[in-house]
Amino acid sequence: MRRMLMLFTGALVMAAMMAVSGVALAEPDVCVSNKGETKVDKGVSTCSSDETSHAVAHNNSTALAFDNSQAKAKNDSLASALDNSQANAKNGSLAFANEDSQANAKNSSIASGVTNGKAKATNGSGALAQENSKATAKNNSVARAEDNCTAKANNGEFEICF
Repeated sequence: MRRMLMLFTGALVMAAMMAVSGVALAEPDVCVSNKGETKVDKGVSTCSSDETSHAVAHNNSTALAFDNSQAKAKNDSLASALDNSQANAKNGSLAFANEDSQANAKNSSIASGVTNGKAKATNGSGALAQENSKATAKNNSVARAEDNCTAKANNGEFEICF
């Protein structure tokens, strides 16, 4: 009887630890839309694509892709890609790409690429690149590039070029 009680107590403690860490009750949260058709839709994440695009969202995120584009969003993020573009957002970030552009945002950041722009933002930063330009911002920085220009900002800097 004592042995059974110890075994039960141990199992109960293990179950409680797993529940607190989210392992025991974890529900899948994923949405996949490929070529205009939602292939997977489990949990609260949302996604949408047209017949030429691909969108994937995980863990309370949203991904939207249209006109030959790709969007991926993960962990409370939003990614939107339009017109031959790619957008990737992770960990509480926003990424927007439009007109042959790329946008990548990680760790509470915002990135926007427009008209052949390439924007990358990480660790609480913001990057905007448009008109054949490239902007990179890291560690609580802001970078903005326009009209065939490159801007890089690191460690709290603000960099802009036109």
